[in-house]
Amino acid sequence: MAHRSELLRYVHKPELVRLDYSPVVEGKSLLQAALKLQLMTYDMRSDPYLLQLVNNPSKSRKLTKKLEEAIFKKDTYCYNELKSLAIKYEATAAELGPSVADWCLQQCIAQFHKQIRTSDQLLDWSHAEMDHLRKILSRLPLPKDYTSSPMSLDNLSPKVQALVDLLASEASPSLTGLVFVEQRVWVAALAELISIHPKLQGKLSVGTFVGSSMSLRRKSGIATMIEPRNQQDTLEKFKTGDTNLIITTTILEEGIDVSACHLVICFESPKNLKSFVQRRGRARRIQSKYIIFMASEGSDRTPGKWESLEQEMRDTYEDDSRRVKEAGEREMIHEVGERIYNIASTR
Repeated sequence: MAHRSELLRYVHKPELVRLDYSPVVEGKSLLQAALKLQLMTYDMRSDPYLLQLVNNPSKSRKLTKKLEEAIFKKDTYCYNELKSLAIKYEATAAELGPSVADWCLQQCIAQFHKQIRTSDQLLDWSHAEMDHLRKILSRLPLPKDYTSSPMSLDNLSPKVQALVDLLASEASPSLTGLVFVEQRVWVAALAELISIHPKLQGKLSVGTFVGSSMSLRRKSGIATMIEPRNQQDTLEKFKTGDTNLIITTTILEEGIDVSACHLVICFESPKNLKSFVQRRGRARRIQSKYIIFMASEGSDRTPGKWESLEQEMRDTYEDDSRRVKEAGEREMIHEVGERIYNIASTR
């Protein structure tokens, strides 16, 4: 308790900033349109799972039910995998921009082909399913060198442009920062984008940190096969200053020792007050900033919610100030003047 007031004095509150961006994304992707077309024209009659059921000599009620579900609900692995890819990269295009979504999709397809060659990573997939998906994906208009082609910066979302501008304005030799995003795929994509963007060249050293994943061993994984690179020593490099910006998910909100930051960015709004407070707690340096991205229009914009959260934050800081004062007063009581020893009565 003697040094609690000193501890509280060195916990600096960040400036809370709301950064508005336009949710309207311009530009189209031929690759994503082609993927959507493959989904819309998917021929269930050629699906490996459906053919397996049809050719099964058993005529049990259970088999009949599976066959009905596969036909009427389109509930097969290959179809669901295409659907997952289409949904994932439609969301990525809306969040990061069509050119970033194309790069992510190309990287996932490249990883899928790599895993087919090694095959030991795809234990749950039948050879027929793998081959069927490979043929469908080969119909997409992929560049010849798509496995190594760089990310295009032509069609970035306004949100990504706002992030690039923000980082360019905040970059300095002493900067330390975290960027929180929702999805692992977006961690990899933003790390790649920041590392190659001309506005940020030589200004930032970017690392990534996400939780461990077993997605490559699951049956529905092509959409998430892209993984952030070289994250094993990210936290150590962040402590030594070799890395000054980490792109991460909710995993770094709590429970992992991270150096105090000048800048904490929420690329999406925190899901709840706990997340809001935990992320804010990472911005402990003097004159630090806690920046939350919010759409300038649409359902994502909730001023009442954030004004309420900001007020709660201010109330917390007022409580901290009060505790600093009370802790200081207690220290004065115990440390100033004579030492008085009270001996309990033995009567």
